Amino acid sequence: MTYKIVKWKVFRLLGNLNFSITLLLIIASISVLGTIIEQNQSIDYYKLKYPIDQVNFMGLNWLTITRYHLDEIYTSFPFLSLTMLFSLSLLICTFSTQLPSLRNARQWKMKAEIRKDNNISNILSFDNQSFCIPLYTLAKRQYYTFYQEKTIYAYKGLYGRIAPIIVHFSIIALLTGALGSLFSSFYIQAMVPKGENFSLHNITNSGIFSKIPDNITGKVHNFDIEYYPNSSIKQFRSSIEIYNQNNHKKLLQTIEVNKPLKFENLTIYQTDWKINGLRLQVDNKIIQVPVTEINENKQYWFTSIKYANNRRISMVISNLQDNILCYDQNGDLIKSITLNQIDEIDHIPIRVIEILTSTGLQIKADYGLTLVYASFGLLMLSIIISYLSFSQIWIANKQYIIRISGKTNRAQLNLEEDLLYIYKYLQNKK
Repeated sequence: MTYKIVKWKVFRLLGNLNFSITLLLIIASISVLGTIIEQNQSIDYYKLKYPIDQVNFMGLNWLTITRYHLDEIYTSFPFLSLTMLFSLSLLICTFSTQLPSLRNARQWKMKAEIRKDNNISNILSFDNQSFCIPLYTLAKRQYYTFYQEKTIYAYKGLYGRIAPIIVHFSIIALLTGALGSLFSSFYIQAMVPKGENFSLHNITNSGIFSKIPDNITGKVHNFDIEYYPNSSIKQFRSSIEIYNQNNHKKLLQTIEVNKPLKFENLTIYQTDWKINGLRLQVDNKIIQVPVTEINENKQYWFTSIKYANNRRISMVISNLQDNILCYDQNGDLIKSITLNQIDEIDHIPIRVIEILTSTGLQIKADYGLTLVYASFGLLMLSIIISYLSFSQIWIANKQYIIRISGKTNRAQLNLEEDLLYIYKYLQNKK
C-alpha cells in the first residue's frame, strides 16, 4: 500500500506543470553554461583560452573545466538524465492533464440558470423569445451548438485547445531527435588532394551507437575557386564522386559552401581548402615541391627550389588565378610566371604545370536531424493554432426570459461581437 502511495505521488509530481517548467529552466541554465564554455575542444585549446594565472568567466580555468567535465556538458550523464526526466514529465503531463482537458472541453456544459461570476461575463436578457433565433444566429457564427430542454450550450475554436498538446509533443520530438543525433551520428573531417580518392576515416566525433559505413568511397575530381575583381574569394567548390560498393550506386556532384551533397544518409559539406605544393618542369625534369602558408596581412604561400650551380629561386603564390612571382637569392623579383607557360630563368626553362590543392570536406550522418526539423514544424504549427480562441456561449430560458452569457480564453472583443450579433438579430426579429 505504501509503495502505491509513493508511486502515485511520484506520478503526480512528474505530471505537474510547474515541475516541468522547473526542469526546463535548469536545462536552459546548464545550456547557457555550455554555450559560453566551448565544448569538445582539445586540452591545449582550454589551456590557451582559460589559463590558470588569469581571471576568466566565473573564475574558471582549464583545470576546473577539465576536472568537472565542463567541456562535455551536453554528453554528460546528469544533463542527459535531466533531459530524459523532462521528456517523461512532459509525456505524463500531456496524457494526465492536457488530453483530459481537451476531452473536457468537448463535453456539454449546460447551465439551467445563468449567473454573473468571475468567469462569465456579457450577460444579455430578452423577454419572451424562442430558442429558434439564437440557434440560427449561433450556427451563422460557426458555433457548435447543443440544445437540451430550456438550455443551449455552444462553443467554437476547439482547435485552439490542441496547441499546448502540440507544443509538448514538439518538445519531446526535439529532445528525442537531439538524443538520437547524440548517440547515432558521426562527423568526419578530411583534407583530400585534388584527383585523390577518400574513404570514411578521420572521425572527429561519433555516438556510441553510430555505425561508419565501410562500403562507401569517394573521389575529388576537381577543385576551383571563384574570385571577386579585387582578388578576394567569392566561392570555392569541389567536384565530388561518391560510390557505394554494395549496390553500385554512384553520384557525381559539384559542392560548394552552403550547397552540400546528400547520398544515402550521408551529407558532404565543403568546409575548407589549402595549397599543398607546386608541380614543376625544370629543364625537362618534373618535380613536386611543398609550399609553406604565411599570413601577414594577406595570405600567401612560399617555396624555393635549387637549380644549376646550387642556385636558388623562391616562388610566391597569392591565389590560384594570379601569376606566380619568382625571386632570386637576394630577394629581388626576377619575373612573373604564368601557369603552364615555359619561362627561362638563367637560361633554364621552367614551367609551372599545376598548383596542387586539397579540398576540406566534412562528412556527417545525423539520424535525428529529420525528427528535430519535424519538431520545429510542429512548434510553428502550434503557434498558428494558438491564435484560435476557444469561446463558449450559454443560453437559458427561465420564466419566459432568455439570458445569454459567454466567456473566452482570448479575443474578448470577438466574443463581444458574437454576442452583439445575437442581440441585434433578436432585436430586429421582435
